Amino acid sequence: MKTTVIGAYPKVGDDAAAQELRRALHRHDRGEIADGDLDAAYDATTRAALKEIEDAGVDVTNDGQIRWDDPLAPFARAWGGVSRGPLERFYDNNTYFRQPVIKGPIRADGLTLVKDFAFARAAVTRAELKGAVCGPLTFATLAEDRHFPSLEKRVLAVADAVAAEIRGLKDAGATLVDVEDPALVALPAHIELAREAYGRIAGAGVAICLVTYFFPPDRILESLASFRVAQIALDVRSRETTALGRLDAFPKTTTIVLGAVDARNTRLETPDEVARLAEGALRLVSPDRLWLAPTTSLEYLPRDVARAKLAALVAGAKSAGGVEA
Repeated sequence: MKTTVIGAYPKVGDDAAAQELRRALHRHDRGEIADGDLDAAYDATTRAALKEIEDAGVDVTNDGQIRWDDPLAPFARAWGGVSRGPLERFYDNNTYFRQPVIKGPIRADGLTLVKDFAFARAAVTRAELKGAVCGPLTFATLAEDRHFPSLEKRVLAVADAVAAEIRGLKDAGATLVDVEDPALVALPAHIELAREAYGRIAGAGVAICLVTYFFPPDRILESLASFRVAQIALDVRSRETTALGRLDAFPKTTTIVLGAVDARNTRLETPDEVARLAEGALRLVSPDRLWLAPTTSLEYLPRDVARAKLAALVAGAKSAGGVEA
């Protein structure tokens, strides 16, 4: 039973030394440092984040998403036909994103995340490294569209761009890519359109983890089970859900990534709580098909709390798996 992370790690740490990126961003905005100096601050913060994730004992990590201003920003910046618009609230969180504005055909060269992935690959020492991209339904439904005549055409165009990014990550060495798509559970009426989009993404030729969070998957759980993906991530901690008792709906070839610590609540779960949640899942899923994770990005939390949550996650996974923590 492996442990992993989802989304972004906190960019700002507990002490003055761990707040260098914030200072560098302010100085860069004032024109006091050059782009290269800001890049160096991003690199240092990424190394520190990856070290903390590895030191916690997490088995599979992403690159920490330190350069991501928000879950859509890297793609809104890089893709042709898309620009960045006003600040909007990100679902029901007290955080904001810059709304992508689609002005023409979407063009993606597949290189948006390759440099960051290569940097992280050189920085990790023990953990496996996975890639991560935004989900097509999430990007398409949060964007302002001035080009496509229908939601269907917009979602499928975004899916093609996401597939190009996944192929780029595959060429850079990724064997697993998270597709973070909370809109699937926020807007369950679009599940069949999402299925068509993920059919296109599956053609990228790398294992995909379909990542849902914020909302319970109850209404679409059986539909999710038929998606052409290697893994499904489910948030079973932050809201009431029946999903934990229905995991046998998924094929025995699908790995379940269980959101076992709440990444939007500073209350610290104990390893025993994590273990009990895992043991509930193990009644229906074999240990080799069960991974444990935070429910969503840890950047919603102070960095010391994020570290403590990861420690509880790893200890709980070892306890549930019969390994001394």
